[in-house]
Amino acid sequence: MAKVIFMHFDMETDGVYEGKIGEPIVRLAKEKKIPIPFAVDGDYSNCLISVENLSNEEPTSYMEDEELDILVKLGAISSKEAEQCQQFTISPKIRIAPMMLIKGDILVKPFKLK
Repeated sequence: MAKVIFMHFDMETDGVYEGKIGEPIVRLAKEKKIPIPFAVDGDYSNCLISVENLSNEEPTSYMEDEELDILVKLGAISSKEAEQCQQFTISPKIRIAPMMLIKGDILVKPFKLK
């Protein structure tokens, strides 16, 4: 099990929850009534989240190239950051909520594009 801390989503539901390793973050959010927005008509710009690893060591996290490509296209991360994520099998600090699996203890916050 992993500790998942939701912060700045909703004062009533923000808090620490237990999530299963490998479980989609949106499944846990839905169960706990955390208002994480979902993609509408393939527009992922509204369902970005900021994720901070809370462990001393960052867990390796395989990501689909599709998610990295979308993050770069949206301007949420640079192409250099995407390349580093692929090379070292780590996750960027910004993720697309419907594409993310829980891999360890994390702090999750909403993220808005500038």
